[in-house]
Amino acid sequence: CRSSGSDLCLYIHNAVIAVFQRKDLGENELYVLNEGVRQLLKTELGSFFTEYLQNQLLTKGMVILRDKIHFYEGQKLLDSLAETWDFFFCDVLSMLQAIFYPVQGKEPSVRQLALLHFRNIITLNIKLDDALTRPRARVPPSIIQMLLILQGVHESKGVSSDYLKLECLVQKVVSPYLGTHGLFSGDGSVAQSSCVLEKRLLRRWPRSSDSPAKNPVVRSKSYNMPMLTPVAEYDPESSAGARRHSVCQMTSCAEEPDVCEDPSPPIVDQILESLDSDTEGIFIDFRRQRSSSSDFSRESESAA
Repeated sequence: CRSSGSDLCLYIHNAVIAVFQRKDLGENELYVLNEGVRQLLKTELGSFFTEYLQNQLLTKGMVILRDKIHFYEGQKLLDSLAETWDFFFCDVLSMLQAIFYPVQGKEPSVRQLALLHFRNIITLNIKLDDALTRPRARVPPSIIQMLLILQGVHESKGVSSDYLKLECLVQKVVSPYLGTHGLFSGDGSVAQSSCVLEKRLLRRWPRSSDSPAKNPVVRSKSYNMPMLTPVAEYDPESSAGARRHSVCQMTSCAEEPDVCEDPSPPIVDQILESLDSDTEGIFIDFRRQRSSSSDFSRESESAA
């Protein structure tokens, strides 16, 4: 750090390293750190903030976590790594995002950078491969969670060699696993290429031009015909003598109970017995009801 930003860099550096060392922040210290980050972004070091975060803070913090489990092997390594991941994912990662809240929205994000550093410095620099392949190895759920979360983080340049190494570890705890090079089975062999699977799915997917054997959509033949038609009603106060309403040609049973009692059969005149017999689907004929309703409307107009 140089010139006016040197004190801010030192203060932020000590606070972040203390988080990796499992030390708590002081009262209102998070607010002071947020203000310090804002001021740092305004200095000449603001344009180099991403490099500073990676090289000076995240790298040193991950080394602190790795040194505690670096020489472990076998089940001891799995259990220690699971505990380290829980601490990092639940405490450190959330605190880093809180400290560097003023830089949210920038790419790569603080979360992405932290996860990538955990992958490269810790996960890929310990004897995890050997521990996972040992007989009767008990893989803690936190290890599976760690590998699945890390395999969802990518560099901006695309698939890297470190990411492919991580996929080799994921294949040991998740089977089958669809990775970059295809679908991997439990013995480590590639069962199918992802390109082959995609082509097979495209061949099995029905084309729009192909007519299906059965039509699953049940619709009325009068689908495009409006069921609500305008009804003319006499209005003595209107200059035209009549007004129009866009209402269905039906009457109220509460006002005219005698008229609404219709002993005629149901309005459904035809129901197709099978969907295969007519691709048009099921239709309902409303002509009879509309006819009776129209007669009643004409009677009402005559009475008026």
